[in-house]
Order: sequence, then C-alpha cells, then structure tokens
Amino acid sequence: MTGNRFDRQMLLFGAEGQSRLRAAKVAVIGAGGTGCFIIAQLALLGVGELVSVAADQAYITTRNRHLCVRHGDPIPGTFKVEAAARMVREFDPDIRFSPVPLSLMTPEGFEAVKSADYVFGCVDREGVRLVLTELCAAYAKPYIDVATGVEPGTPPQYGGTVCCSVGGGGCLVCMGELDVEEAVRDMETPDQQRDREAIYGVAASALGGRGPSVVSINGVVSSLAVTEFMKLCTGLGMPAPLLRYDGRAARVSIRAEGPKPDCYYCKAVWGSGSGADVERYLLKPRH
Repeated sequence: MTGNRFDRQMLLFGAEGQSRLRAAKVAVIGAGGTGCFIIAQLALLGVGELVSVAADQAYITTRNRHLCVRHGDPIPGTFKVEAAARMVREFDPDIRFSPVPLSLMTPEGFEAVKSADYVFGCVDREGVRLVLTELCAAYAKPYIDVATGVEPGTPPQYGGTVCCSVGGGGCLVCMGELDVEEAVRDMETPDQQRDREAIYGVAASALGGRGPSVVSINGVVSSLAVTEFMKLCTGLGMPAPLLRYDGRAARVSIRAEGPKPDCYYCKAVWGSGSGADVERYLLKPRH
C-alpha cells in the first residue's frame, strides 16, 4: 500500500498545515513524565526540528511513565534527552533533533528557547516556569505550559492544566496558574535560602518533593497540549488560553474569564527582546 505517512492527519488540516509542521522548530523544556509524551507526539505529527532541554538522568521510578527509557537502559547512566533522541530517530530519522543535557538556566538552555518557533514547558519548579514565562514573552515565543497534579483527599483530586501564552494575550502569572512566592524561593541563591531558613525556621527540604505521577494522567494532559499546538501551527485555530483537566470528574474545562489587562509579562515584557534582560537569571549562582 502506498501513500504519505501523514495522509490521515492531512485530511484534517491539509498539506499546507503539514508543511507548517515540517517547517517548525519546537523546544521542549523538560523530558520527564509529560515531556517525553510531548516529544513523541510532536515527532509523530512530523515537526521538522526538535530541541530537548533537560539536565537529569532517568531513575528507577521513571520506568512507570517514561516512554523513551527501555528496560535495558542503565539506571543511573541514561540521560532523558538522549533516550528521547533515540526514540525520535526510530520514529522519523529525517527529524532534526538536538538533545541539550543541561539546565534551562544555562546559556545553551536559553539559546534553545530563543531559537525556537514554539516552546513547551514540562517542568515542576515554579522558578523555572517563571523564567520560561518571562523569556518566551521577551522574545515573543508562543509558550505552552504543561502541568499535572494530585491534591490529597478522600478520594484524591487529580488532573492537570495546559496554559497557552500567545501574542501577549495571557500567561501563567496573570491567569493565576503560577505561585510567584514559591518561584521567588526557587530562584534564591544558596546563601539567600540559608538566611531565610535562619529567620523563619523553614528547611529547604520541606519546601518541595516528588509527588504522585501516573502515565495515563500525563498522557491526557500532554495530548491536550499538543492538540492546542497543532491548532496554532497548522492554522486550524487559536489555542485556548487555559485548559483544566479534572481526571476524577472526567471533564476538560476552558477558563471563562480573560487574563488581567495590565499584566507585566504580557504587556511590558512581550517582544522587548534583550531589553527585558532575562539573562540576569544566568548570573545568579545555583545550588
């Protein structure tokens, strides 16, 4: 049987839409539970160039959800971005894939964002999400933030959100989806953290930790995010500013109210480029 591998999806958005996907360069920051799903789906859609930025290696508990890591891969010893690169090569060797086994908070990480046409954020630190929000706003990059979560209770609440920041029309901050106080704590230097802990008696180890992560929840939220990207890239339509997935109720809702009209990131920072001086974050020593 002959035909184009993309024939079935071009029935939805046409050959022009497929050409737009092939011409796109997408940066995915984070290659864990949601990042690996997004990289896989972008590759299968036929995105022409992918950049994956993540400094961490796979560990034993990622085997329950990480599509890229195989049973025989050494743990530790397998960088997530390298495993993602292997997966993409096996899907489509014509895709240009650049693994960046470094933190976003490096010149290489920043360059990956600035050189991309679209950016996905698949990270669980509020500080990094804030930097991505500002960096993408400064360089006018469509930014899709992907987050999953579980709230304790009987029964627990679980699901996630997809926030699409496009054209200065809303962001994580003005839509209330980012804890700015926690982000500030994340961005503190080690000395600043020690000073705060001495004053308030709060140990850094108590401020965070790994929560539940389930492959099916990651997959649902990631698929919602990639679908919103597909709409934007192919010309099917504008993405929803904020989607919220409630796994317990089996419901996806769209934020009804608009973003704040005076948002600093959407208005003052958007499109300002180097004038925003986002690179100041690179000058701060990290722990």
